[in-house]
Amino acid sequence: MFFGATQSVELFCTYLIWCGKRDKHFSNHKGKEVRLMKPSDFQKTVQCRFESCLKKVVRSVVKDYYKELNRRKNKEISFSELPDVLVDKMAVWDDYETDYTIFSVCGIDIRVLDDELAEALKKLPERKRNTLLMYYFLEMTESEIANLQKITQSGVFRNRHHALETMKKILKEEH
Repeated sequence: MFFGATQSVELFCTYLIWCGKRDKHFSNHKGKEVRLMKPSDFQKTVQCRFESCLKKVVRSVVKDYYKELNRRKNKEISFSELPDVLVDKMAVWDDYETDYTIFSVCGIDIRVLDDELAEALKKLPERKRNTLLMYYFLEMTESEIANLQKITQSGVFRNRHHALETMKKILKEEH
């Protein structure tokens, strides 16, 4: 019959008290004579069984612990090891209308977060501003911009070039 760990300890302690052989050695404990007991063969057997049971339990717990560590190692990825692309996808950004300036080009709203850049863009003529926004923010080619604005590709290049020079002057004046 198998006993639980606490029952085994109680049983083991009981056998130590009641089943031990008395020795002829004495000990003085606070003035009282106390006889020391040697463990019997039965006590040694119980003790060995108990220790064996404890060792099995400890081995099982350690084995389960290492299994769990291995499972985690194979199935889980540390947050610090995730690529930045995935972390950015999981991130939530709070957008408030006061944090950016909106420019509408070709029916698409473009949000500009930098206040100085937004102010410089506001000071440009509409066609030059739209050329810059389409080229840099919507990533359109010069031929696509030329088709939308109904001008030549060289006209788009000149508009973009002049708009950048004007913005450079505006930003230098502000600083």
